[in-house]
Order: sequence, then C-alpha cells, then structure tokens
Amino acid sequence: MRIADEVIFLNEAASRRRRRQLISAIAQIQRGRIKMIELTNFRVAVFATDGFEELELTEPVKALRDTGAQVSILAIKEGQIQGLRHDRDKTIKVKVDRAIRDVSAAEFDAVHLPGGTVNADNLRMVPEVQAFLRAMQEAGKPIAAICHAPWELVSAGLVRGRTLTSYHTIQDDIRNAGGKWLDRAVVEDGNWVTSRQPDDLPLFNRAIISLFSRSIPAVQQNDKQLAGSASRVGILVGKAGRDGSR
Repeated sequence: MRIADEVIFLNEAASRRRRRQLISAIAQIQRGRIKMIELTNFRVAVFATDGFEELELTEPVKALRDTGAQVSILAIKEGQIQGLRHDRDKTIKVKVDRAIRDVSAAEFDAVHLPGGTVNADNLRMVPEVQAFLRAMQEAGKPIAAICHAPWELVSAGLVRGRTLTSYHTIQDDIRNAGGKWLDRAVVEDGNWVTSRQPDDLPLFNRAIISLFSRSIPAVQQNDKQLAGSASRVGILVGKAGRDGSR
C-alpha cells in the first residue's frame, strides 16, 4: 500500500470512529444520560443576618454557584454580616448583595434559609421576610431551610400540614405550629427541603440541587440546553459523515 493510500485509509477510519462517537453522544443526550449544568441563571435568594451558621450558608451557596445558579445574599441591612460556628465562635464575614426591603419574591426562583439560632430568631420577626416566604410558597417555588431556619417558616404561618425536619431543639415549635417533625438528615415535602444541622450538609446540598433543578424555570433552562447540545452534536455528526464520504 502506498503512503497516500495509507493516509486516506486512516482519515476514513478516524472519520467513521468520530461519527460513531458523535451518534452515541446524541443518543445519550436524548436519553438524558449526560449531566448538564442544571441551574444556569437560576436565581436563588439566601436570607441571612448576623449570627448565621457559617457552613450552612457557605456550603450550599458554593454548591449552587458550582451549578451555575445566580445566588444573592439578602440581609436586613447592607454591608457585611457576621458568621458563627456552633452559635459561639465568630468566623467569617459575608458581603450582603441587597437589603431584604429592596427585593421581591418575583425576582427569584428559589430561596435558601441557613440556620444559626441568632440569625433565624432575628429574621423570623421581620415582616418583609415573612411576606417574601409567603409569596414564594404561593407561587410554588422551592424553599430550602436547615437547622433553626424553619423558625422563619413557622413565623410566616407556612408550617401547618407540612412535614419537615430541623435542629432537634425546635421540634416542639414545629409541632405546635401544626407541622410533622421527623428526625432525618433531609426531608422533602413538595416544594420544601429541610435538614437538621451542619453534619447533614453533603446530603442537604444534593437535595437542594435536585429540588431546585426540578422547578419550572430550571426545567425550561435544561430543555433549552439539551436542545442546543443536540443541535450542535447533530451538526458535528453531519460534518463527520460528509468528511468520511470524501
């Protein structure tokens, strides 16, 4: 075989192999087996103030931003808020993106409520927080809460008839508000996902992303991404086919 013939043979083999790979890729996309970025441009509000439990804010925020979500830290006032560890030791300060009084539920697709006894106890009595949470619930948008943060849902009048978890010391508050309390790392109930404490964060973060990605805005975004990816793969398959026929 001449060198020129060998080159043609290798090019044709590479083209056929590339085409098979691309056809396999588009088939996997159509079956939903390729993991896409689930929360690109998905808008998440995080309510916090001085005394928030550090990891219950920073870890979910990181997990959400890693999926492409747009996360905004909302507090009673602008500036910075002080984090704590185990309600005692001061840790980091976090920059506030906007004041709660300046936002509306219509601007966001979901909300996350980190815990911390002082944090949740202060936020639960803020009328704007209560109104925001009621509006999110009325719209059926996802709500995530951990540790003492379900206090905020109690004060917003949203717990009756719901099943959730929290830090164990506020289980009576949840029951007295008409909720069903479970001692589990993560509890999902409709558009809510709740968790107990920092030790549960790995499971909680996965549950947050799963719940948020199933909401209407995220599903619509995923459909667009899948359609775009399938279109791009289809173009490449066609190009590989033409290249292989030359």
